[in-house]
Amino acid sequence: MYKTTKEENEILTRVGPGTPMGELLRRYWWPVGFAAHLKDKPTFIRVLCEDLVLFRDGKGKPGVLGAYCSHRRANLCLGNVEKEGLRCRYHGWLYDINGKVLQTPGEPAGSKLKENIHHLSYPTQELGGLVFTYLGTQPAPLLPRFHFLAADGERDCLIQAFNDSNWLQSVENGIDPFHVSFTHGDVWKPMAVEPEKIIFEETEWGAVYKAIRPGRKTGEYNFRMHYIIMPGIASGGDNTVSSGGDLPSSEFPAVTCRWAVPIDDTHTMNLRVRFKPPKQHGVQVAKQLRIEPYKEYKESDNPTLGYGIPPAVFEEDATIVDSLGPIVDRENENLSVIDGGIVILRQMYLKQIELVKAGGDPKGVIRDEEKNKMIVIGGDYRWISEKERKQVEQVTA
Repeated sequence: MYKTTKEENEILTRVGPGTPMGELLRRYWWPVGFAAHLKDKPTFIRVLCEDLVLFRDGKGKPGVLGAYCSHRRANLCLGNVEKEGLRCRYHGWLYDINGKVLQTPGEPAGSKLKENIHHLSYPTQELGGLVFTYLGTQPAPLLPRFHFLAADGERDCLIQAFNDSNWLQSVENGIDPFHVSFTHGDVWKPMAVEPEKIIFEETEWGAVYKAIRPGRKTGEYNFRMHYIIMPGIASGGDNTVSSGGDLPSSEFPAVTCRWAVPIDDTHTMNLRVRFKPPKQHGVQVAKQLRIEPYKEYKESDNPTLGYGIPPAVFEEDATIVDSLGPIVDRENENLSVIDGGIVILRQMYLKQIELVKAGGDPKGVIRDEEKNKMIVIGGDYRWISEKERKQVEQVTA
């Protein structure tokens, strides 16, 4: 039986600068905000244990800077946006989006002080309504043009949840087909029945599971193919087929994708994009249930004991993931046959960490412009026939 050791769990979960997983995750672009929200004021963010400020300069270009001013360490989120960049509210130092110090008020004429300082900055780009930043070594890879970010269509971007738990718990939730029946069966009826067949595979981009459940009638099956795309994007098919017929064919599949963005070791922002191509059917944050000792007595003089998870998929996921603790003690797990995707995922991350240590590019990093014109990838969710089921099982046999 596969066991994750305590030492491996430390490697998999710690994301700060200089940690093995932190160095791996810094080889990828991460979404840190919504383009439409980024206007004339900076905002304070934290990514991979680093305190940063996200802003848009007066020319309309987004930037990410280290949060604390290089002068006296005031937080630049309190600063003022100007045409050339961001001015500290404390003593007026002015920075451009590349971290260059443009002005140091009070310094005598001819001072070279600003020329000897380079403030922390990270490359920033916009795509699909999101603002991405890259915290890794140079040269930066290309920002992947996944179809759910770059193709024409309807696109909804939202924050699904802020979890008080480690990023990997959210990622692993996306490669776990069995939890869907028990966690979401109350609100997602086609998923309430346990899968008849589960297939786990490592892919070019990460990992995938294929789950087959009974359908609406004899000879029909519910098919769900759910990807994990490096560094930690869970991508599934359009679940609206649950309440209607099959989706029309399209060059670009309708998918819903969720980034588990590590804020730090014990906090995660789950950011979701729902993509639908044109002419198909037409900011939400989960309020998860917080679990704490004697919570009921703290909230009421005459409490009703017990917990009831809000009946909505986002809330259910966020509540369950947080219930594992800030960082789950994986060395005390007892994995079963339904956890094949978890095993694949952890071993894959450990292999990619070693690849980065050796100086290589990990899985899913793109540097070829030709390969990055449009990357069509994503999950699948639909009703299939007996014949299609056999085809799925044959392909993966």
